[in-house]
Amino acid sequence: MSAAAEAERMAQLGAELNACMARFKSREDHVTRDASGKEKGRVRFFDFRGVDENKFDAKEKASISEAVKVLRERKQKGQHLPRIVKITPQNMESLIKKRASRYAEASEVPTATLNNGGTGAETSSANEVGMGYADASEVPTATLNNGRKIPLIGLGTWKSKPGEIKQATLHALRAGYRHVDCAEYYNNEHEIGEALQTVFSEGVVKREDVFLTSKLWNNHHSKESVRPAVEKILKNLRVSHLDLLLIHWPYTGNVGPTVQPTIRETWQAMEALVSEGLVHSIGVSNFSTKKVADIISYAQVPPSVVQVEIHPYWRQDDLLSFCGERNIHVTAFSPLGSPDSSAMFQRKGPKLMDDPTLVSIASSLNKSPAQCLIRWGLQHGTSILPKSVNEGRIRSNLDVTSWELPRADYEALCSLSFQQRMVTARYWLNPKGPYKTEGEFWDEEPGAETSSANEVGMGYADASEVPTATLNNGRKIP
Repeated sequence: MSAAAEAERMAQLGAELNACMARFKSREDHVTRDASGKEKGRVRFFDFRGVDENKFDAKEKASISEAVKVLRERKQKGQHLPRIVKITPQNMESLIKKRASRYAEASEVPTATLNNGGTGAETSSANEVGMGYADASEVPTATLNNGRKIPLIGLGTWKSKPGEIKQATLHALRAGYRHVDCAEYYNNEHEIGEALQTVFSEGVVKREDVFLTSKLWNNHHSKESVRPAVEKILKNLRVSHLDLLLIHWPYTGNVGPTVQPTIRETWQAMEALVSEGLVHSIGVSNFSTKKVADIISYAQVPPSVVQVEIHPYWRQDDLLSFCGERNIHVTAFSPLGSPDSSAMFQRKGPKLMDDPTLVSIASSLNKSPAQCLIRWGLQHGTSILPKSVNEGRIRSNLDVTSWELPRADYEALCSLSFQQRMVTARYWLNPKGPYKTEGEFWDEEPGAETSSANEVGMGYADASEVPTATLNNGRKIP
């Protein structure tokens, strides 16, 4: 066969194979380009699960057989061949470990083709690793009271410095996170939006795969302000809807006996957004049991989620029980005890991450204290929002789904006597109202917030930091 005839036959064969394989495409090609926009490489995705020879007609079988013959001849001649990666449960772990090199090599992969068994493919399932993405199927979910699902581990984004959260979000989504917790007040949703746009353009993770939460800030509670605020959030995140919208705080900045605009006005404006499809689920953050019960009394769309501070130093068992009885999901923020907010809230006292019981448990399990706290939160019945911008810790925080705290260790963390709210309402208190004290804000009885002699409570400051000297009789003097 002449060179021209061979080239013509190869072009014809390629067209026949492409038409055959098009039936099994699982998603759009991923194309990498150079600075000028010229295509450098292409990755094609196919799903051949359950495919056997009966799926092909006689002409297709002949084309496949001829293609395999040509590839073998080229291989014998040492010529470059398309790289085929078949994903299976057995090789998943090793592929995850090779993520970085796979991602770097992606632009060198021009095509994928059938092997002689008709079952090979560059990618073969929605659970696979592709373009540097880890499998997200092992992250557990909960079903909300409206039937929608929320991943139980999400990326917290509060207090992330400018310029850090975009990369952190990319790390998280590539590591397997499918839940990102945002807020208007954090002033970084535009960076998260850039990360989301990058991820979605790569074709492995789609918008419907990611659960996005945002929150209304205190100055956007009026019925006229709610929709414009959400539209700005959507614009910054570069998406058409939110999976969850929360009232950030039960506070609006007004001074007087009651909160104005009322929480009811805000809630009803949020309900309208659900009807329009701009928001799928609604809920509240930093609300007490009493305030949630008040919303339930008039809500046409009941709260799907209550997001509050929960960790072994602030367990909130009563609120968890209340929400559980009403099929309201609880998300725990600051699951590590908010170690980076102590200066902001002028907080003293022991640090959760240094707790001797926690450190001992972590050591015995060969896990980090952070991993044990995240695992505790899952076993405590909540979803968790650990925050980090460090790629290693982002991955480590997600590595909590294949093991459990032994019952004795879980109960030990549930029994820590020290109890202290780390994220307080101190900035929302005013002698003229609507909240004059922490107790009023959280609807707690005097003394209910504290259960440790080391903790601030009832107007008493923590005295543990006052130094002492030992007298010559062994007694101590402050």
